[in-house]
Amino acid sequence: MELERRTQGPGEIVTKYAKAIRKLIKCVDSGRNWTEEQKIHFFTKGLRSDLSYALWPLLALKDNSIMNIAIKLAQRIEDNQRMHLGSTLLIFTSAPVMASAFQVAATSFAT
Repeated sequence: MELERRTQGPGEIVTKYAKAIRKLIKCVDSGRNWTEEQKIHFFTKGLRSDLSYALWPLLALKDNSIMNIAIKLAQRIEDNQRMHLGSTLLIFTSAPVMASAFQVAATSFAT
């Protein structure tokens, strides 16, 4: 299945990758029966590893994470990398800081 193999390509921005994943999910889940967790699994599975590693602790803080929040957080992480650190991101933070970041992101990007 193409969805299983799809990964974020070198130089491919999160927005483009997310659009492709959403399209593949719609093809596979035409009945729209998938949970948000299933969608997030496939989104993060093929996401660049540096983005995925930075994203998972934030998603783990929220029991009912939704795909839109996962995409927005990944975009923010990617944008931060481009602006401040190039292609390498090292995250050294505490759980309260991550919880605060997730709360802000969830509030800002809830749809």
